[in-house]
Amino acid sequence: MTVPSPRRKRSNPGFAPSGTRPGGASRSRPTPWTTRAAVALVPTLLALAHLTFGANQPIAALWFSTLLVLALVVALAVPSVRLGLHDLAPLAPLALLFAATLGAAAWSFTAWAPGGAHPIWAWAGAPSGALTVNRPATLMEIAKLAGLACIFLVGALQSARYAWASATFQAVLAIGAVYGAISLLMFVSGAQLMAGERLSGGFLSPNSAGSVFGVLTVLGLGNLLRGSRQTAGLDTASRLGKVAVPLAYVLLSATCLLLTASRMGVAATALAAGVLLAWELFDARRQRLSLLLAGGVLVLTALILISGGNDLLWTRLGTVEADRLVRSDIFAAHWAAFLASPLFGYGLGSFIDINNQIMTAGNYDDLWAIRATHNVYLQWLEEAGLVGAAPMFGLLGLIMILSTIRSGTVKRGQTLLRALIVSSLVLLVHGATDFALQVPSIAAFWAFLLGCQYSFGRR
Repeated sequence: MTVPSPRRKRSNPGFAPSGTRPGGASRSRPTPWTTRAAVALVPTLLALAHLTFGANQPIAALWFSTLLVLALVVALAVPSVRLGLHDLAPLAPLALLFAATLGAAAWSFTAWAPGGAHPIWAWAGAPSGALTVNRPATLMEIAKLAGLACIFLVGALQSARYAWASATFQAVLAIGAVYGAISLLMFVSGAQLMAGERLSGGFLSPNSAGSVFGVLTVLGLGNLLRGSRQTAGLDTASRLGKVAVPLAYVLLSATCLLLTASRMGVAATALAAGVLLAWELFDARRQRLSLLLAGGVLVLTALILISGGNDLLWTRLGTVEADRLVRSDIFAAHWAAFLASPLFGYGLGSFIDINNQIMTAGNYDDLWAIRATHNVYLQWLEEAGLVGAAPMFGLLGLIMILSTIRSGTVKRGQTLLRALIVSSLVLLVHGATDFALQVPSIAAFWAFLLGCQYSFGRR
């Protein structure tokens, strides 16, 4: 008796797994227009806030924070987006560090600390004192932090899937280009909200605009590197056509950056761009020619603008020493204030009150006009103390460390993720000498990008 051999089951090409072709070849589906429109909503909100003084007024900041909270509510209302919460692990360490920061801020409403309440409450004859010297301002800062946490989660949810992450990255660049074009048009037409020879991008300080355009330049550089690598093997005309838009993004943002004449903004961007190029260069899989061309674009843009008569940046370099002395006096006065209350500080949002209290005849000329320490690290230490600043610094460090570790494991979009990570250097370096991160729209922009990099392509 002959036993028939089992029939081999034939695969049906019509039922190949999603995302693959028969035979295992990878297939890339175009992102639906609805997804592209949805992921562009938050970047659009942030760009509008940039153009309106960065929402850097108390009432505007409160409304802006409310919109950030609503953005998360809307995102969680979509079932397909809500599923992304499972891909954001580990969230517990981040939540604990953030809760510790909020807890320290809330603790400042009490008088329970060595030395008790701040003496200003007794001087004012208040029935009860507190560690913070300005309760309403501290409450406002807590609301801002809640808004930043919400927009971080929105960024993380939008980037949990690779298709969403890529679409979000492109939306940030496209809307950033529109924002840059509007800023440039306002600058050349003399219609800026802030008068002067420097491009301000809707902010009260051109240095703040320098931070935003620095971040956009680094993100655009990452996009250009990726686009140039993907066109390898094409003829020159086709290759130029494919990289035309990424190249335009870089040129526009770099041009706006240089027109802000922000010395540290330019320096921080150059450092971040160098780190990104070096990171890609030491990856043996990357093409060296693409890296050299992308780096050359930035250098050439700077040379053209400078040789074309934009010598404002060079003029400002001549005042570096004078400005350094002013910054040194500001830092010295506020460092002394921090040392006087190192554990719990004076309460979030209390800078103006502290600045007025430490003003003397010797430092009046340097302190009377400022509204921030021009050093985000010192201001956090001074306002939140070590108890409040340590968990916040730890939270940001943990996000960046985990994102950097994961960048070596992602299968797609590695260059985009690296650009997101490195773009933070612009804000971190510039934050040592300026107050951009104290502007609500810029803080929200960074929180959104941190969320994007934290969950980039996890699903």
